[in-house]
Amino acid sequence: MRPDYGTLNESSLVAFLQSQQLSVRVERQPVEPGKPELVFVFVSAPSGSQTIPLRVAMLKTPDEAGRDLYDALLQHGSGVWGVHRANVAVLGPPGSPDDDLAFAAKTRLACWGTFTIAEGGDAVVIPGGYAEP
Repeated sequence: MRPDYGTLNESSLVAFLQSQQLSVRVERQPVEPGKPELVFVFVSAPSGSQTIPLRVAMLKTPDEAGRDLYDALLQHGSGVWGVHRANVAVLGPPGSPDDDLAFAAKTRLACWGTFTIAEGGDAVVIPGGYAEP
């Protein structure tokens, strides 16, 4: 896999999740002027027992997306996780590290983007199939 230099939006993530045979529902949220556009993508867990909300932010550049995800992880604290790819930052809900990693592996989100998890005041990047320079 190689870095994605194009401008992405939530449709890129939704198409990826649907290609994994996952049920997805999208809700747009109004934002303040000057803030990145936010979309919530609700994914039915692979087991089908629950729905996982993902906050998707579209930013201008990959660097801004990485920084937005990092800031969000540190703001929300331990157990929160996310992925970013190109200009898109995806923030997942808090959970146990094992559950978060299992969800990212089962949905292959860890391959779609760079997977990062908040742990003890740090943001820990877990190498996967996708990486950006």
